[in-house]
Amino acid sequence: MKKSLILLLVLLVPTMVFAQDGVQELLQQGDAAYDAFDNQTALSSYQKVLEIDANNFEGLWKTARALTDAGKALGGDAEKEHYIEAGKVARKCVELHSDKAESHYVLALAIGRLALFEGGKKKIELSKEVEAEAKKTLELNPQHDGAAHILGRWNYNISTLGWFLRAAAKVVYGGVPEGATLENAAKYFSMAIEINPDKPVHRLEYGRTLIELENYAEAKVQLQKCLDLEKVQWEDDNHKKEAAELLKDIKNK
Repeated sequence: MKKSLILLLVLLVPTMVFAQDGVQELLQQGDAAYDAFDNQTALSSYQKVLEIDANNFEGLWKTARALTDAGKALGGDAEKEHYIEAGKVARKCVELHSDKAESHYVLALAIGRLALFEGGKKKIELSKEVEAEAKKTLELNPQHDGAAHILGRWNYNISTLGWFLRAAAKVVYGGVPEGATLENAAKYFSMAIEINPDKPVHRLEYGRTLIELENYAEAKVQLQKCLDLEKVQWEDDNHKKEAAELLKDIKNK
């Protein structure tokens, strides 16, 4: 019996090593595709990781992230479907790896994207979870610029709600969440820039917030920075286009 067990382990070890090598190779392929702004190849590579190891931490959170990227690039009905799937993968990542900042970050990201497709009370309910998951991310990793950015967007979106969504917020929160202000949005975007000054999207959203705060001089600085920075995310061409349009809008302010 003991010899049989030893023989079985001897036979399994090469297979386990091979599988682990395959996982690492696929993760590297996915990372390379992500850096090259190839959303579909990145997604396919990360999903193959999960076919080998369904509980792999990097495979889970990077699949969730890739689903949100691929979904946004596709648009239409496929976009929402990708966000729903991203949420499922992210929840599994949180369940299995709750001590990891990226688990909570991709859940906040997926839910936040899904909330764009919802209306009224459901949108507010989802936003509540977005805030909680983004704050948990920063608790685990205070240097997470993505989580700071999400909290900036959360504060911006809540503080600029129209009357209908304010009514929904009253039902869910008992009113618009306390502390959700443009000033706090600016604080979080500024934090994101301090952590990672090279992301154009941080500059874009900070500039947008400064416009709402009527700080046009600094808004122009940030929007110009957005234009001047190198592209580091697949959406940055759109970010730069939007920054240029905002600069034009406030040219004489």
